[in-house]
Amino acid sequence: MNNYLGLVQGFMESGGKMEQCLEGFIHRDEQLRFAKAVARTFENDTFLAAEAGTGVGKTYAYLVPALIWAKQNQDKVVISTKTKALQQQIIDSDLPELERVMGYALKYTEAKGRDNYVCWHKYQNILAGKKRLEPGETDFVEAILSWAEVTKSGDRKELALKQDLMQYWGLIAADRNNCQREMCSYRDKCFRLKMIKSMNKADLIITNHALLLSDVLVDNSILPEFQYLIIDEAHTFTRESFERLAHRFSLYDTLNVLEVLYVKDKRSKKGYLFHLRSSYAHLSAMIDETGMLVDKAIKLTRKMFDAMCKGLKYGDEFNFSHILSPGDKKREWFADVHEIYRREWKPNIDLLLNKLRDITMELEGQAEGGDLMGITNALQEIDDTAFSILAEEIHFDESITWLDCLKGKAVAICSAAVHSGDKLNQQLYQKLKALVLVSATLAIEDSFDHFIDRNGLSEYAKEGKMETLLEHSPFDYQKQACLYVVRDMPDPSSQVFNREVNQVLADIFLSQGGQTMVLFTSKKHMQEAAAELRPFCKKHKLKLLVQHEDGEFASLVEEFKGHGNSILMGVETFWEGIDLKGEVLKCLVIVKLPFRSPSDPYCSAWDRYYKMQGKNSFANFMLPDAAVRFKQGVGRLIRSERDRGAVVVLDTRLINRNYGAVFKNSIPIKNLISLPRTELKVQLEQWL
Repeated sequence: MNNYLGLVQGFMESGGKMEQCLEGFIHRDEQLRFAKAVARTFENDTFLAAEAGTGVGKTYAYLVPALIWAKQNQDKVVISTKTKALQQQIIDSDLPELERVMGYALKYTEAKGRDNYVCWHKYQNILAGKKRLEPGETDFVEAILSWAEVTKSGDRKELALKQDLMQYWGLIAADRNNCQREMCSYRDKCFRLKMIKSMNKADLIITNHALLLSDVLVDNSILPEFQYLIIDEAHTFTRESFERLAHRFSLYDTLNVLEVLYVKDKRSKKGYLFHLRSSYAHLSAMIDETGMLVDKAIKLTRKMFDAMCKGLKYGDEFNFSHILSPGDKKREWFADVHEIYRREWKPNIDLLLNKLRDITMELEGQAEGGDLMGITNALQEIDDTAFSILAEEIHFDESITWLDCLKGKAVAICSAAVHSGDKLNQQLYQKLKALVLVSATLAIEDSFDHFIDRNGLSEYAKEGKMETLLEHSPFDYQKQACLYVVRDMPDPSSQVFNREVNQVLADIFLSQGGQTMVLFTSKKHMQEAAAELRPFCKKHKLKLLVQHEDGEFASLVEEFKGHGNSILMGVETFWEGIDLKGEVLKCLVIVKLPFRSPSDPYCSAWDRYYKMQGKNSFANFMLPDAAVRFKQGVGRLIRSERDRGAVVVLDTRLINRNYGAVFKNSIPIKNLISLPRTELKVQLEQWL
């Protein structure tokens, strides 16, 4: 065994350094095998897809080999997570603990999007009175004054302010549109530049999928060069890649940028151009002409999105996406959209951008020139995005285009490649020596094929560069968990399904008296159930906590942990990333199998992809995707060796449809009991 592998084993093995120095650390063979697999991946320049079940201890299992490798070889290692919670856990807890175990200072840093940091230029403009503040905004600025003057990181996470104040964070947040770049007078105070400098010095960079994919989008100009990458929570990477690599031309984003420049109402003219006109009288003619182009751009933007709305026949309650079909693209309303873009909007924007650059040149050396350049760059990005969608990708079979709708009206037109694997390969995978993708839920029926295909890694698997590892949870699910399916529930497509769900939930709530979480696949269904059951819960002194009604993720979790009589209802974010150990959660209810809506652009993209290959999209995407989400949901129940609980599934498709076997074979709970509703209460009480 070579020195590197020997060191990794020496830390992770039974009686090793981790067990000796880290209080509460429990050696697990599964963790050691995963740590050694990560080490071999780094050493052999290969790729690894690994499932490490709940309780394996995956974070330490990749951090230890990553840290040792970085120190021995002077190579940067980037670790990417989906959730801020895991990113903060690694930075605030895991790495400080490992620093103590290893006995030397670790060089690591956190990389986040620029909007997490205060912009000193914007902050100073507010202090100088250059921006008029509304009452709520004034309260926010007063609340952050003392912090802003002393903070070393400028990171919003240091602020312990309530949401009613933090909603104004954008006032001082760094953003691309307002960045002065080299012209900024406060470059020495720029917290984002400090973050970038810290990345250059660090061995280990902890980031998130959003920033990692933003780096891919801008030709790797955010993160420093690296060749070793670990992607945790990798089950989300496919979806995150689709969303982050998509183009989005937004009505409101466009209007916001234009109205920063110039807005005219019945009583007055406002905007940055108006400010410039009062300060630079010799440019008034040029500024007036530019203002007219801005005014025209605003009208044409509204005209173009109004034309999009003519093709939609939705009511005010529709807040979803409309996939543009080949038929839509041939209809008169879409031809009008394309004509407005090609003959009016695009030529006017080009003229406007040229005028803005002319004014910027006239302001060379002035602070206002930097401000105007930032706005111009933002408008250029919008122009580029609109061109990518309406002049290019709208015609590609390999792309999907859709309208985002709010209250039945189009508010954005978007496009994305049906398979982001090619882009990831060119901009990310090909630049790596070693890649580790890990999650508690990657495999479907112990196979990684779907994950490898959807992430564009099939060629690496064919070449023998892609390894896989499956380490099951060390927990004793036979003794700790049981899954009940209520077999006399109506089919989820039935009109009476929701009513029956409410009745079964009432039975469970009364039986358990709290310590219950209900996972829904639809926000609307959750809200209707909550409205029906809230009076019942109040009558029986049960604390009902509903996502989007009684708080957001973090506050609801704290409330749930603090009250034994709590019932928690949640949708997508509660299916993963929530860790409720011990007596906090005893009963987990899954209302429906978590199939995505076919109207979701992400689903439509994969449907198109598999149809282009002559394959069944249900078998190749919808089913495996739902099985992973089901596995994630079930994984909320047992989080330690001492936990004991029950899962109740109200969707009979799990036992009545052939594909139910895929769901059952993908979860660690093998105690499965099908029973009528009348027996559920007794069975739960006996098990729990």
